[in-house]
Amino acid sequence: MKISRRSFLKTAAAIGASLAWVGPARGSRVNWHERRDLYPQGVASGDPDPHSVILWTRRPFVQGTRHLLTVEVGEDETFRRVIAHAQTPVSSAADWTARVLIGGLKPARTYWYRFTDTDGNGSRVGRTITAPLPNDPRTVNFAFVSCQDINEGKLNAYRRMIYEDERAPAAAKLGFVLHLGDFIYEVVQYPEEVKTRYDRTIYEVARIPDGHKVGNFHIPLTVDGYRAIYKGYLADPDLQDARARWPFVPIWDNHEFSWQGWQSIVKAGRSSSPAKASRSRRIRPGSNISLHVSPEGAACWNASIHPLSKTWRSKSSIAMGWGWNRTISRRSTA
Repeated sequence: MKISRRSFLKTAAAIGASLAWVGPARGSRVNWHERRDLYPQGVASGDPDPHSVILWTRRPFVQGTRHLLTVEVGEDETFRRVIAHAQTPVSSAADWTARVLIGGLKPARTYWYRFTDTDGNGSRVGRTITAPLPNDPRTVNFAFVSCQDINEGKLNAYRRMIYEDERAPAAAKLGFVLHLGDFIYEVVQYPEEVKTRYDRTIYEVARIPDGHKVGNFHIPLTVDGYRAIYKGYLADPDLQDARARWPFVPIWDNHEFSWQGWQSIVKAGRSSSPAKASRSRRIRPGSNISLHVSPEGAACWNASIHPLSKTWRSKSSIAMGWGWNRTISRRSTA
């Protein structure tokens, strides 16, 4: 089924994203020079289908409340064949995040993308891959991950994924990463208060503004608190490199919102309280969803995908966090 530009425009508006449509290939006209320090959470792509993908970055500014970035999508890593080019706003109200829906792409193709501010300061180059057509007979390889907790461990499993994928034959390379939830753990321990837990070293994640404390855990109650935690997670170099290498298809679990929460109630252990407002924004019923998909959310995207079947092989069983079997597995569909 062919999707029109008008349909894409409506979709982009519905998810709070800018829209860029593919055109004839040409050389880049942007004076880009890489400044990763100005894009501290890196870049990412997500929710790929055969003809579109969402691109993301965060470029904070010291002055002003709204600025423009240029996004480019190329058929080559050197951007000599740029097929999509558009401006996208970033604002303090959305915590300087940009989301761009790229339409008109070809199925099962690899593309490269980057963001640049008006002074030529550029993000790192990201890579993304569109989904194949439903009738494509080729195998699709993907990895699934879940339950990552940098407060009590490291995300080196992503580094192993990258290492294996760089050395894999073309037919065995990953097409996307399926994240099954708990992208963050909203219950955060501070290293000066807790040195270890279950013999695991406690690492710094974030300091939560306007939060709540239950035992040794600090819990966010506002959007600002969740944003602080996402920034802490996205500072991890292994996670940043994985998000720049593959499109992610994430769904949510409980910790994106609240450990034992329900509706607008934040609950952890015996503590139960309604989420409170911050800058006129409240953590509302279903806020775990809004944290994924709204332009005021922090880091990733909600996505729904068709059931995936046919186990291919288990690659690496590497603990990513604490608790029961946090693993990376590799699967394929046919």
